[in-house]
Amino acid sequence: MKFRSMALVLGLLLAGYTTLSLLNSSLISAKSQTPSSQVVNDQIAEYNMAVKAGSRTDRCVQAGFVASAYNQTRDQANYQKWVNVRRDECQAAGLPQ
Repeated sequence: MKFRSMALVLGLLLAGYTTLSLLNSSLISAKSQTPSSQVVNDQIAEYNMAVKAGSRTDRCVQAGFVASAYNQTRDQANYQKWVNVRRDECQAAGLPQ
């Protein structure tokens, strides 16, 4: 009876440890993605501020920063979208491409 109880306790401990390990690895991977998303969100906020209160040149520069942030996160669809936004903003500012 002692052996069964001990085996049961060890099994439960192992199952608990495995569960905690999986949860921890999920949290770590979620945290590693958060800074990239935060950088993109910060750059978009900066662009929006430039739209509200900046010059056309500011908009061009900030759109380039947003495109660069998406490029660093390897989000090609949004990167291409912001390259086009940057092109339009730079043309509106009269800046060469």
